[in-house]
Amino acid sequence: MTRALSPARATAFAVAYVVLTLVGRATAIEGQVVSLVWPGSGVAFLWLLAESPRHVLRVLVPLMALHFVVVVATGVSPLLGFFGALSVTLQTAVAGLLLRRWCPTMLGAGGTHSIRSPRKLAAMAGAAAIGCALGAGVGAFGLWLDGVTVAALTPVAWFARHVVGVLTVGAVGHLAWEWRTQTIPARTRGGSRTELALLWVVSVAATVLLFVQPYPVVYLVIVFAVWSAARFRTFPAALHSLVLGGIALVLSLTDHGPFAAIEDPVVQVLVSQLFMVAVLVTALAVGALGDRVDESYAAATAARADAAEQAELLAEMTESMDEGLVVLGPDGRIERSNGASRRLAHRVSLATTDDAALAELVALLCDPEPSHTGAVRAELGVGDVVIPLPSGEEVVLAVSRATLSRTGGSPGVLLVLREVTEHRSGLRPLAGFASTAAHDLRGPLSAIRSWLSLAVDDLEPGSEAVEPLRRAERASEQMGELIGDLLEHALAESGEIAAREVPIVGPGGVLDQVSGLLGPDDVLEAAPDLPSVRADPVAVRQLFGNLIGNAVKYAKPGEPATIAVRARRQGSRVVVEIEDQGVGVEDSERALIFQRFHRSGAVRAHFRGTGMGLSICKTIVQRHGGTIECLTTPPGSGTVFRFDLPAASPREGGTAAG
Repeated sequence: MTRALSPARATAFAVAYVVLTLVGRATAIEGQVVSLVWPGSGVAFLWLLAESPRHVLRVLVPLMALHFVVVVATGVSPLLGFFGALSVTLQTAVAGLLLRRWCPTMLGAGGTHSIRSPRKLAAMAGAAAIGCALGAGVGAFGLWLDGVTVAALTPVAWFARHVVGVLTVGAVGHLAWEWRTQTIPARTRGGSRTELALLWVVSVAATVLLFVQPYPVVYLVIVFAVWSAARFRTFPAALHSLVLGGIALVLSLTDHGPFAAIEDPVVQVLVSQLFMVAVLVTALAVGALGDRVDESYAAATAARADAAEQAELLAEMTESMDEGLVVLGPDGRIERSNGASRRLAHRVSLATTDDAALAELVALLCDPEPSHTGAVRAELGVGDVVIPLPSGEEVVLAVSRATLSRTGGSPGVLLVLREVTEHRSGLRPLAGFASTAAHDLRGPLSAIRSWLSLAVDDLEPGSEAVEPLRRAERASEQMGELIGDLLEHALAESGEIAAREVPIVGPGGVLDQVSGLLGPDDVLEAAPDLPSVRADPVAVRQLFGNLIGNAVKYAKPGEPATIAVRARRQGSRVVVEIEDQGVGVEDSERALIFQRFHRSGAVRAHFRGTGMGLSICKTIVQRHGGTIECLTTPPGSGTVFRFDLPAASPREGGTAAG
């Protein structure tokens, strides 16, 4: 917001207005009371903009008083002096109000810019035109009341002299204000001081020569306006054009140049002022366009520098990563790689160059032998590939792929390589343990449960031993469930993964297989066109079964379960969401529910379970290279689980669908 003017500055504006008012009064021809030019209008306009909008009366009242005193002192009647003062005050107030409303980013309107854009230049011209038109109406009315003959040209002349004052003195003064208070960037391809001095000398001399000869070639002055605005900043160019236009106006008033042939002095001055405005507006327009070009160039340069910095930062980040990154083009050729992938390639290959070693590594990853994948080796997950080393050892790489879309071109592929040799080798004993536990633990437990059931059946009704045996029977059932969950978790973590195309919906799809978990009133909603996944069918069935079983199990008491399954393809993955309307999960528990054996207090008090189901789901999703999370939902609105699995290829999906 513009601050209130200090008394010293307000006095300076008042003195400037008085001086330029005297200059304007000096142009009044003999026998007429109306001046031919009025540069003071520009000072009044700047005075109002420099003052705070809250204190505009500090400008308008002294302005009206000063105008009245000066014009009456120079021979104007008090009546006409009053209407002249009212005219200037009205036009200044209206033009200032409109400019502040239309361009709030300009100096004097709360911003820091001047008319260095086509929009602001047009706004200033429009505000000046409307304000001066109203002032011309008031002035013409005052002339009529004062007994002066008012012709059709009278309000036009009144309007022209004031609007020219605003567009010349006001515009250049506003640019000077910005020049003094703001940092103005230089032209991208600007001229030197020597060129500026040469421009001034040549243009002033040429303007004088053009106006002392009678031929109508004065339009050549506009060439110098274009030259100055194209090579130098807007304020010096506008000041230069104002001087050239002023020279032309003075020479025309002294009967020099082609405009001197016009007999009517009012028309002569109108044409001269029109020429002056044309020269200045040309410079302002070219300068404004030049500023926009410079701003665009500066923004593009800054964007390129920022992009280069971001690219350098990204390169440093990728080089510092432990995971290998390889970018393949549409033709399968290697386009980019990072240090980790190159180091890994040289471990695998005996080639001496990075390109040859990477090419050999990529060939092993893209077309691995079946014996080197999870289809044969139980400890490997989806995407795991065993790479034999020249030393006879082997390294296990977890490979994930992502499609890189490109504008106007075929997509590429990003390979992310992570060495998991130690982790996968540690899973081999777990796979053996799962097989052993299935035979060695379940068998004895089944026998215990059978003997307990027979013992209960042999007792007499009402026997004191019935209740303890019933408790033991229930405990054995819970032990069976726990062992079953532990075995499922071990198999999910280390069992064999045989990935193939698995439909989510349709006959034989995953949802069709787990629909037996629903009660008679439960509802399972899913669109018929959900994308298929490429995963282990048994593991995926267990994943969906656990989540949908939980939705049924944890439904609100007395209400049937309502479950919605959504899925969408996202690059090389399928993102699945399973939403229910059950009791929900507290925010403090969302990060803990995937831990083994974790069960919240509220769930433990009302529902049976081992706390292994979601841990099994997390293991299955992770072995397929994805993540699972419990999304935040409003209290009491149920639960939403989101996870991602590898997407089936379009060829697989099309074959299955057909």
